[in-house]
Amino acid sequence: MNCNLTPSNIIEIIGIIVSLCTSLFAITISVKTLKQNSQMIEDSTRPYIGIYGGGIYVKSPNYYIVLKNFGQSSATIKSFSYDFDLAKCVDDDSDHEPFEKIENSTLVPGQSFQAAINLPKTIAQTTEINFHVVYSSNTHQYEDDICLNLVANTGNYIVHKTTKGQELSIISETLQDINIHSL
Repeated sequence: MNCNLTPSNIIEIIGIIVSLCTSLFAITISVKTLKQNSQMIEDSTRPYIGIYGGGIYVKSPNYYIVLKNFGQSSATIKSFSYDFDLAKCVDDDSDHEPFEKIENSTLVPGQSFQAAINLPKTIAQTTEINFHVVYSSNTHQYEDDICLNLVANTGNYIVHKTTKGQELSIISETLQDINIHSL
């Protein structure tokens, strides 16, 4: 077999190889871009479960542990655990433990659950509570570890006067604070 290639054939072969390499490079870039876009869409529409402490001062300080979905889609709590016995710090005399039945609950975007605790009583035992939450949205599952620093909110309450005859003013100020600092 005679393998004499003319310069025109060599140029055509080189052109085909360059075209093939360019096409493969373009396909690779397109696939990576699609994966990045998919990840960005997932990150912007997924649920984000957060846990934080919030306080309201109505006659006396009230402290809440708040579990909230900050994301853009619903989240179903699969597993919820923490490293401190919250039953020891509830304000009432019951034996219930905050968030004890939260598993298999669904939080829609912006929804939250609150649990009132006695902050001074809790701080006497621990200054932070570590939470581990596993939640899902459709086919994706997420897992977060969240540390709640209980002493971060101490001293940050707005105190209202309790002057006799000024009850309407006290109620008005309290409602404004609740609106501004809503849980």
